[in-house]
Amino acid sequence: MAVVLPPTIAVSCGDVNGIGLRCFAEAIVHVAPPVRYQLAICPDMLQSCIKAYGLPGSLHDGFWIVGSHQITIDSIRSNGAALTPGQASDDVSRLAVRSLERAIDEVVRGSCDALLTLPINKHALQRVGWPYPGQTEMVAAACGPEAQHNPLMVLCTRDVRVALATVHIPLREVADAITQDLLVQRLHQLRNHLQRDLNIAHPRIAVLALNPHAGDHGAIGDEDDTIVRPAIALANEQGNEQGIDATGPLPADGFFAFGAMADYDGILAMYHDQGLIPLKVLAQGAGVNVTAGLPIVRTSPDHGTAYDRVFSTIDARSTALAIEMAVEIVQRRNTSISAPQP
Repeated sequence: MAVVLPPTIAVSCGDVNGIGLRCFAEAIVHVAPPVRYQLAICPDMLQSCIKAYGLPGSLHDGFWIVGSHQITIDSIRSNGAALTPGQASDDVSRLAVRSLERAIDEVVRGSCDALLTLPINKHALQRVGWPYPGQTEMVAAACGPEAQHNPLMVLCTRDVRVALATVHIPLREVADAITQDLLVQRLHQLRNHLQRDLNIAHPRIAVLALNPHAGDHGAIGDEDDTIVRPAIALANEQGNEQGIDATGPLPADGFFAFGAMADYDGILAMYHDQGLIPLKVLAQGAGVNVTAGLPIVRTSPDHGTAYDRVFSTIDARSTALAIEMAVEIVQRRNTSISAPQP
């Protein structure tokens, strides 16, 4: 009988001047499912982090030994980057980019089963020439031309899952970006994610309105009546034999204020803050970012570098849940692939 090995997660080190590595080191102790880790980082930089932050464990023969966990070090060059805890640094930003490139490549090539991206400082990376608005877009670009334009950002807890129709664009551009085609695509992606990755056979999806009060019959904008509502109807009509069970447009304020999210398996928000402010309030520090609509599995904690907390008490629940969800999605996808066809 073949031995089934635990999934291997490629981990990008993120901005080592922030709390990412501290959260990772604390999180792995609390992760229940068996998992192997491959951390893309310069060993000398990791040694500096262990010393500066008091991280547990030690380096030995290409591994970071933390208790019973043996984390493989996927060595990358540091180019002289020095640790400056709590401060952005160009050299550390370049290191974060190289770590991302290596970890993403390991998963795209199939050497690792999933990708965990630790937090970065987007502005600091862009300052050194990084061309992406966020890690989601970089991961999608590495998956090929088709995936590059199709990533679906889903921020979630165990019970609430919020997907975004638009992500890292200025608020003034949101209304023009919302089209029927985009919304239909997002609803198909969200339904597929809920079914394939979360094993929800017949997911119910709530679609939030673009305008306050869903436009109030055109008094506060007509996009909800002319774009959002027809897109929902079309997506419901186009669904496969299970169908897409989408409802909306629903005014976002009342939806979250009165707990309507409990009646749905997934939520499609029109723009970043509309969906993520209430999700993060509900998550209380334990939210996870899952990138759906890609051929690879990618998760990340839902917080940033938190430079102001590098030597303070931290909450690693988000990182721990991101690891657990990555493992679960890998296992469900593998089960789906190996299941006999009727």
